[in-house]
Amino acid sequence: MPSQKDTKFDAIVVGAGPSGCCTAMFLARKKRKVLLIDKATFPRDKVCGDAVSGKSISVIRELGLLELLEKKEHGCVGGVKLVAPNSKEVVVPFPKAPGLDFAGYCLPRIQTDDILFQAVKKEKNICVLEGYQTTKLIKNENNVIGVETKKCNGEEQDKIQQYYAEVIVGADGVSSIVAREVGLLGIPPEHLYMGVRGYWNGVKGLSNNIELFFIDDVLPGYLWIFPMGGEKANVGLGILASDMKKRKKHPNSVLLDALRNSKMLNERFSSAKLEGNIGAWTIPLGSYKRENTGDGWLLVGDAASLVDPFSGEGYGNAATSGKIAAECIDEAIAQNPNAQNLTKTMLAKYSQEIDKLLRPEMETTYKLQRATRMKFLLNIFISKAASKPEFRKIIIDMLASNEEKKKVQDPLFYIKLLLP
Repeated sequence: MPSQKDTKFDAIVVGAGPSGCCTAMFLARKKRKVLLIDKATFPRDKVCGDAVSGKSISVIRELGLLELLEKKEHGCVGGVKLVAPNSKEVVVPFPKAPGLDFAGYCLPRIQTDDILFQAVKKEKNICVLEGYQTTKLIKNENNVIGVETKKCNGEEQDKIQQYYAEVIVGADGVSSIVAREVGLLGIPPEHLYMGVRGYWNGVKGLSNNIELFFIDDVLPGYLWIFPMGGEKANVGLGILASDMKKRKKHPNSVLLDALRNSKMLNERFSSAKLEGNIGAWTIPLGSYKRENTGDGWLLVGDAASLVDPFSGEGYGNAATSGKIAAECIDEAIAQNPNAQNLTKTMLAKYSQEIDKLLRPEMETTYKLQRATRMKFLLNIFISKAASKPEFRKIIIDMLASNEEKKKVQDPLFYIKLLLP
């Protein structure tokens, strides 16, 4: 808790999810003074697919927290099973994560986020305001110079507190107050997934593969089953908000009806029990290129709309964007020692790095997402992959390589797919 005199920081980070915690920790380890604010008290749940793999593992390992994550009960992920509308299926391995014998983990976000948050509280260069709502940004003409915040509950919940920094980092998700306060428009529904998720225990037939079902009950969305260890699974549905609006059913009903009516799923869930409630959330996709810097502000993670448009996985890009943000903010402060606030020009490297390191993959997976909306292509592709090794290799290569993913942009790829 900062003292009343301690109101000036190098950076204020609004939101303590993976992007916010990673931004704060990497900055703190560069000797920068950080204020981290979150309206929740931890541990708190976050509706998610719960996968931690690839980029996520690399960042968590760099922060020295991977062993803490591995001690939690989890499922290990080795590959993916894809199921087509015609019930054909294929299993392909994921590339192994660096230093591991498998691709990644599945464990509840309530645990992974708390590991990061508890680590943040141990950093000597970070002050934490837990259970505080950021109510507005403080501006000097067009420059963002600080935040106003107050307790969410308790005796002092009406007391407004002001804090100032050279940059305000919006790590506060799809409904980011930082994004709203700087005048950014909302993300269009055609670039938002509506997601629902529940935990089922007693699911039959689980393995170390995540499962994606492109079946009639949920198209043009998809249903997933992620192994969480034992017979427990994270089961959910992802569908574009623009498509969901056309349905008369609630997303929860779409998911439950699919589990009940699908011949492939009914038996597997016949004795499974839903633990707790089905949660819902909105997923901002990287197919929408959102402005992510301005005079005195910067956006990371979901606030910057960086979720993979095909898989709906956002943890890796969130954590990576936090690391990139910290590096660019530290460099901008070092290069502009007399600046009271970092301008958009000073923060330009962040946008450039996001465009170089994350944007190409998201643009390609957006094309994959569009292709999976075509039922006949799904049937052909997964059927061929199930019967022909060369098509399975295409999927393996596309999972491992951004260059291979670009095949989906080549008309010859579809011509070869349609040939006998």
